[in-house]
Amino acid sequence: MKLINVEPKDNYILRIFLDDDSIVDFNIKAELERIPSYKPLCEYALFKTVKFKNKRIYWSDQFDFHLDQILERGHLVESSKASVLSINAIRYAMY
Repeated sequence: MKLINVEPKDNYILRIFLDDDSIVDFNIKAELERIPSYKPLCEYALFKTVKFKNKRIYWSDQFDFHLDQILERGHLVESSKASVLSINAIRYAMY
């Protein structure tokens, strides 16, 4: 599974599109509070410059999140039955 697009939304939510047709909303607000060095992303102009590559979203070499983190902390918006099973399998394998 890999990323095919990312869209910045209001309230520091990133809408993540995956190659299995899943859509995940990832709220990074909690991550910004949890990881002090990520505080610069509170600047909304910077937040909106998010990019993606393979299994990673990033803003620079300093700020990134891997697909595992996104799936663990994100909220599934839409998916096919097969992708729900694969996301649940990833979450289970992490524990």
